[in-house]
Amino acid sequence: MKLNNFFLLFVLCLFSNQSIALFQGGYEYKVITGDLQPTAKCKNKKDASKQASTGYRFKKHSKVLCQHLGYGWRLAEIEDRGEIVCELCEDNSEDTDKYRCHVKNVTLKCGLTKRGW
Repeated sequence: MKLNNFFLLFVLCLFSNQSIALFQGGYEYKVITGDLQPTAKCKNKKDASKQASTGYRFKKHSKVLCQHLGYGWRLAEIEDRGEIVCELCEDNSEDTDKYRCHVKNVTLKCGLTKRGW
């Protein structure tokens, strides 16, 4: 039994060097421009524009825009925050003061770690 455990440990140590990441010391960058998704709920114009352009939601949708390039692409930096566009909600309520906003023409720098031997 001890010999089997020792042999297993030896095999794991032998092949552990083979499983390192294939990083060649470089990155590949691509600059993209796109539009982010509009806010989910209808709010007054000030709150909707603030929610669309700052905080967690802006960062999340920027990352998603870079991930649409393919596997391994990530957000490196935000080069231009774009412009906020607000549209009136088209629901049948009496409140005509409700808007949905999104950010248009956001310029992002997306990065990919070079892979290979």
